[in-house]
Amino acid sequence: MSNVPNISEFVNQKPSPSNRSGSHLNEVAEAAKRYVQARVETGVVPEDAAKAANYSLKQLNRIFSLYTGMTLAEYVRWSKLAKALFEVRHGDAPLIDIALKYGYQTQEGFTRAFKDHFAVTPGDYRKSRHPITAKNWHVNELIHQEAHATSHKGPFTLGCVDNWLITKPERLWIPLRTNVEGLPAHEFYDLCGKEGVIGKASFFPDAVGVGGAYFSLTSNCLLSFGVEVEAGYPQSLIDGHEVVRIPQSQYVVFNYPKYSIEDHGDAIRSTWGTQKDYDIAAHGLKWDFDGAPVLEEDHGETGYTLWFPACDA
Repeated sequence: MSNVPNISEFVNQKPSPSNRSGSHLNEVAEAAKRYVQARVETGVVPEDAAKAANYSLKQLNRIFSLYTGMTLAEYVRWSKLAKALFEVRHGDAPLIDIALKYGYQTQEGFTRAFKDHFAVTPGDYRKSRHPITAKNWHVNELIHQEAHATSHKGPFTLGCVDNWLITKPERLWIPLRTNVEGLPAHEFYDLCGKEGVIGKASFFPDAVGVGGAYFSLTSNCLLSFGVEVEAGYPQSLIDGHEVVRIPQSQYVVFNYPKYSIEDHGDAIRSTWGTQKDYDIAAHGLKWDFDGAPVLEEDHGETGYTLWFPACDA
């Protein structure tokens, strides 16, 4: 694989977008989502989104259902519940105030909807932080997004993050999409999900890791989503893909263990915060960002993990 670029060659390439949606109708559905999310706390109804998009509600519902699997009314209702979940979790406002804010006429109605979707009442959840498993994939996805948004606004719970030192052998990185838009990482990963890029990781059996690689911590444009494979990975499986060689490197590993979906923002903030406070000089090391990328992975069984390259000081 003599044509495989090294880290510096990859960083100096001008990235080009891939897998961008060319579908106007998909853009209509995404615009409707953004419209709802920007107004979900102000009593938005599906008819508002349809009017803003210059479609009839029937037309927009057909488009929205085609690209999301749910109606606009379901998306509005579930978006409100996802936001309410975090107000119950992080705030101290009376439950009736949260219920009224998100369009419920009574606390009892809010409690029924909350328990129907999350299998726990809002009162019990506030007291016990009972792990949440939503009744369907769409609500889980909205909780995931809201966990990001909430933690970036400020409130989050610091969790226990372990760290240790390892040496990884030479590996290959296959970027499936690069963040050419320079989006914040969480928005970039959400976009990868919407474009179907994340699902393409399954095309690479026996991958060592699936997640993100930061080839620079000063520019989000050099963040890519992809897969990490062994150096001897079969050529036939990577033909036609961009491949970057990552040399054998030492890494300080930071791991937030397996967590429930509503703790997603806590996991990320806690892990990056622990890395920031890590006294690498006390271990006789220094960060080696020129030698290897920073890697991150969010796995259902092992939790959220960062690998920061290091070398002897």
